[in-house]
Amino acid sequence: MDWELYAWLKRGSRRKEVLRLLLNSQSPLTTNEIKLKLKVAISQASFTVKELNDKRLIECLNPKDNIGRLYHATKKGREILNEV
Repeated sequence: MDWELYAWLKRGSRRKEVLRLLLNSQSPLTTNEIKLKLKVAISQASFTVKELNDKRLIECLNPKDNIGRLYHATKKGREILNEV
C-alpha cells in the first residue's frame, strides 16, 4: 500500500468525488462533464483531473486531442479508492 498516496487522496474530498464519479460512470467522461455532474467550476475540475492523472489514478484515453479529452479511472485508482 502506498500510504502517502492514500493520505493524499483521503485529504482531498474533491479528488475522491472525481475518482468515484469516474469509477461509477458507464463510459469515460470529459472534464466538462465532470464539472457539470459535480457542479464545480471548470478550473476546479481541470485542476483535480490533472492531479489525479499525474498520480496515475485516472488516465486520459485521447491525450493528443486538445478538446474533449476522455478520462477513466485506472486499476490503481480503483484499488486506492476502495481502501479510502
